[in-house]
Amino acid sequence: MTQVRTPPLLLLRLALVLGALLAACGPGAGPSDEGADQNGGDALNGAQVAAFQDGVAPTAAYAGATDAMLQESTPSTNRGSNTFIQLDRDYQTGSHQSTDGLLRFELSGIPAGATVQSVQLTLNVTNPTSGEGYAVYPARKAWSETAATWNDAAAGSPWSAGGARGSADRGETSFATLNASAVGSSTVTFNAAGVAEVQGWLDTPARNHGLVLDAQTNTDGLVFDTSEVGTAGHRPKLTVTYLLPAPPAGNGTGLLGEYFAGTDLQARLLSRTDAAVAFDWGTGSPAPSVPADGFSVRWSGTVLPLYSETYTFYTQSDDGVRVWINGQAVIDNWTDHASTENSGTFALTAGQKVDVKVEYFENAGAAVAKLSWSSASQTKELIPTSQLFPAAAPPAASTLDETGATLPDTNYPIPAGAIFLSPQGDDSHAGTQAAPVRTLAKAISLVPSGGTVVARGGLYRDGSTSSVYKRFTLQAYPHEQPWFDGTDVVTGWQTDGSGHWKVSWNTPSFCGGHYYDLPYNQQTQTGPCAYLDEYGDPANPAAADPQMVFLDGVYVHEVTTLAEATGKNFFYDQANKVLYLGTNPAGHTVELSARPNALVLQGSPTGGNVIRGIGFKRYASNEYGANATQAAVLANSPNLTFENNVFTLNAGGGLGVADPRGASIHLNVFAKNGGNGMDSNGHEHSGTTPDGIVVDRNIFNANNQERFGPGCGYSCSAAGVKMAHMNGFTLSNNLFENGVVAKGFWCDLACNHGVMVHNIVRNNGDTGLMYEVSDTGIIASNLIYGNGKYGLKIGAANTKVYNNTVVDNGTGALLYDDDRTLGVGGWSDVGPDTVNLDFSNNLISGGTKMIQAWRTSATAPNTGPNTFFSGLDANAFYRPSGAPAALYEWRDGATAVFASCTALQNAHGWEGDCLDFTSGGDPFFVDAAAHDYRVRPDSAAYESGKPLPSDVAAALGVPSGQPVSRGALDWPGRP
Repeated sequence: MTQVRTPPLLLLRLALVLGALLAACGPGAGPSDEGADQNGGDALNGAQVAAFQDGVAPTAAYAGATDAMLQESTPSTNRGSNTFIQLDRDYQTGSHQSTDGLLRFELSGIPAGATVQSVQLTLNVTNPTSGEGYAVYPARKAWSETAATWNDAAAGSPWSAGGARGSADRGETSFATLNASAVGSSTVTFNAAGVAEVQGWLDTPARNHGLVLDAQTNTDGLVFDTSEVGTAGHRPKLTVTYLLPAPPAGNGTGLLGEYFAGTDLQARLLSRTDAAVAFDWGTGSPAPSVPADGFSVRWSGTVLPLYSETYTFYTQSDDGVRVWINGQAVIDNWTDHASTENSGTFALTAGQKVDVKVEYFENAGAAVAKLSWSSASQTKELIPTSQLFPAAAPPAASTLDETGATLPDTNYPIPAGAIFLSPQGDDSHAGTQAAPVRTLAKAISLVPSGGTVVARGGLYRDGSTSSVYKRFTLQAYPHEQPWFDGTDVVTGWQTDGSGHWKVSWNTPSFCGGHYYDLPYNQQTQTGPCAYLDEYGDPANPAAADPQMVFLDGVYVHEVTTLAEATGKNFFYDQANKVLYLGTNPAGHTVELSARPNALVLQGSPTGGNVIRGIGFKRYASNEYGANATQAAVLANSPNLTFENNVFTLNAGGGLGVADPRGASIHLNVFAKNGGNGMDSNGHEHSGTTPDGIVVDRNIFNANNQERFGPGCGYSCSAAGVKMAHMNGFTLSNNLFENGVVAKGFWCDLACNHGVMVHNIVRNNGDTGLMYEVSDTGIIASNLIYGNGKYGLKIGAANTKVYNNTVVDNGTGALLYDDDRTLGVGGWSDVGPDTVNLDFSNNLISGGTKMIQAWRTSATAPNTGPNTFFSGLDANAFYRPSGAPAALYEWRDGATAVFASCTALQNAHGWEGDCLDFTSGGDPFFVDAAAHDYRVRPDSAAYESGKPLPSDVAAALGVPSGQPVSRGALDWPGRP
């Protein structure tokens, strides 16, 4: 073979690039395409293949390969810019002098901890060789491409022997033999020593000095292209196959498991941390306080993925199950079925936690609930405890500020890609944390479906009646208080010369856009601002008008004539669109409600919007309940979550839940709203999936400030919470208090399957808790005291009223049948007549009357107390001195008064185990004066009640079949 000039040996430099780029690297062009597939390997076992070639791989930007030729005949000349390297033991021919080569690739982008499986070196040979071939050694001395010569590794750093042949210059063991016998691409595979050397470079990058290429005797030179050659695909390439490091195991402890009575998460029985969702209970129970059948569970928290890949989540369930990942539904099989596997996918990022929520119900028979996952790099397995992190355990409502003046402190994690909102933002910005937008509408337009909007603290004078058809989360920035405010600061006031100050004020968006259709004091049963029979209380004749004025932050009362607009009053001339103050606004801040809504959520068929940590105040919402402006926030899509929010000082309603299916309303404060704190309308007996709304750990304080309802006859609804037509709901651990001439909680018009447990209902001007013309319910362990009319008002069939403590209300309880009857007189949305009503283990003390059991009409085809009880036993009464003589007022046609339990038992057979105290001090409570209504251990009521039915026991989280104390067993803040 003809001898040609051979360049010196190259050192390979292994330059690592970003892990994300490694995954995306593509094969080099031209002859260098031979060798390992850039993206190959066994993905399931974590194997990855990455190539390093200047200008080609892992991207065209890679320039981490360096090389140089060392030439003995010119020992001080640097040849790092050569486009070729020649390896030869006789160069020039007959001189018996040599040329060697150096190569180095930078590899720092391969993940730390990766395990090298194989290494290949590919060269584009332009002059082949024969003979013994050329060896590939590890370089042991740092060298410079621009300074390396036969004598020196770098400036001022000589080789220990020329040509990098000394023991301090290179290792003794060759990794491969270069023996290309043809022109073109030539690939050699490193031996075990070579693989170990590259592993050492990954483990200790400072050791990576690349390779020395040399031969012992071969005088038939080998020539190949360097990284300086013009054709990128001809440049040297190193291919490394490696196993990804085992992802670091998390230190999770599992998920929060909340266990509920009923198949739609009706009443929380217990909360605990479950190490995994990996249960096969057979026909047994998850815990002693949970029934074996007819229960449901919510597991919540975060999951820590191991790989940046699309994961498949699997459930094995008997019966219903649904799963959300980062708020997006991935599995939904909410049906009664035998053990079945379902699956759904979601793209995750390694090391980045995402929210996970699993809901499950068991109807009857076997019970199975399991959650597994898999990905391209991970075999299918139950999600292990280490990768699961529980949500916070449910706190008590008593931690909230019942005045509504402050928001709960929150610390929600901020997901990647969140859109940021700030009062100091600008809608021309991109919505990043550094460049937030200003308006909620703009933030919603930018956030992708399922994404998150993060609101910084401060005041947003913002809102819209436009419907939003997108699933997203709106949450507070950690430890900040964002308030959305329906008012604007108004200036430009002028005196009218008669002791008033006026300003032009036009609000066409009020009352569903029909505010100016009728005078606010001439409404009809179709509004548009209020129902005709709901306003007109002499104490507030302007109630129907959603106009509001705040002077230095204090609410100003509205009057109906200009002459009355004196002092701290205002009058709105609706015809002329002029608002008058009775106080000189000079030196004061005057704010007028300018917007009826902050937000109208229409969502999507699956809903899933989450609002948390946000305040909504002073919106001009209206009492009329059939338009989009009925509440500061109107939510009309399923699976909504509202938590840690405040709704306060709004003209009408605070929150309207128009689609309650799957809604979760918890840890919110509804305070001092003009109308109701919250309203919701369900799906009655529609045959659809039960609504399943859960309202727990909220505070409803001093709502109905505008005094709606005292004279109503048809559209009555004033309450802290009013529900209607609700098909399955849970009301637990809430505080309903100080409702102005209003009820605390009221469910009306064919509500069914309601569970109302562990609530405090106190000091409401009307009734405490009311379940009316409805069917099937559990009302148990509620503490009800100080309400103006009735503590309990129950007119419902198939309902169990157990273990309530009812103290110092107008009347302890009214148990009745309404004169409305399904199918009679056009009524199509009322429950059945009152039958199968079980009223037992209740403790009633004080008040003007104890129990009224009434048939409301002697002529209507309904029932009376002679027929509507299935249980009336083990109740306990205390009538202190001066209390009414009547224990039971019994109206079934004629009215009978029973002064004692014995008299009732003799007449009707009920109350055989009644307790009735009419003299002496309080026989029941630890300290009634301090509202400590625990039953004393020395009381006759202590552990003397009758055993609870299984469904009531399950709802209360206590064993069934065992005696319990009479009265409430637990309530928020119980000592």
